[in-house]
Amino acid sequence: HRPSPVRRPALASRSAVYLVEAFPVPTPADAERLLADLWQLTSGRGLGLFLLGIANRVMLGVTAAHSGVEEAVASIIADQCGGAVEPGWMVPAMVDAATELAAVNLVPTDRHIAVESRTFGWQRSDPLRGTFLALINAPPSMLVGVSISLRALPDLAFVLSVGVFAVGPSAVTQVARVASTFGGTGIRLRRPILQRRAAQRMVRGVLRRPASVHRIEVVALFWHPPYGSDLDLQTNASGGSSPIGYLGPGRLS
Repeated sequence: HRPSPVRRPALASRSAVYLVEAFPVPTPADAERLLADLWQLTSGRGLGLFLLGIANRVMLGVTAAHSGVEEAVASIIADQCGGAVEPGWMVPAMVDAATELAAVNLVPTDRHIAVESRTFGWQRSDPLRGTFLALINAPPSMLVGVSISLRALPDLAFVLSVGVFAVGPSAVTQVARVASTFGGTGIRLRRPILQRRAAQRMVRGVLRRPASVHRIEVVALFWHPPYGSDLDLQTNASGGSSPIGYLGPGRLS
């Protein structure tokens, strides 16, 4: 008896990562339009988006099981943020090899805050400003990230699962620090029992339970490039421009 082939390990064994240096988008509307473009491109395929803090830098990431979709999404994000896609190798490998890590799932929850738009969150300011600052100020020896796993649905909607993971000393503290920045936007915390497995699934953009369905306006509250008005987020600790990276951990072991 021959066992049926399993496709997931084959996808996980590939080792390409995309990185790009870019700049913030001008307005929140540009971030929502970017997500609408990604919704159109993926057409029901799985997609993983990331906010990463590495060595006092904020980076963006993207992964997809389909290499063609992955490359196209990276190029679209790079075009709109003003950067060039480059290959890299380290993020999923760091999670796989970590001796200390932590992970937590975030469940979007309406806070019933009176705002100018119909979505929930603090719309008068960048809802991710505190998240970007927490990622920038993470210890240089650590990898800290926010994972957004998506699958496109009709009517500009996504099925969505959100998580935060950290690798390195004080990983639990850093996960709590980043997760707390979503309090005003509206989340509930769910701590997975299998921390390493959860972090590995996050970095590969795999949908996880609990998942929920939201339109792009809400998804944009949890993932977008920095807004152009946040000048303090455009420079890293060394005074240079903030690098925005795009990686494909779905193709990494």
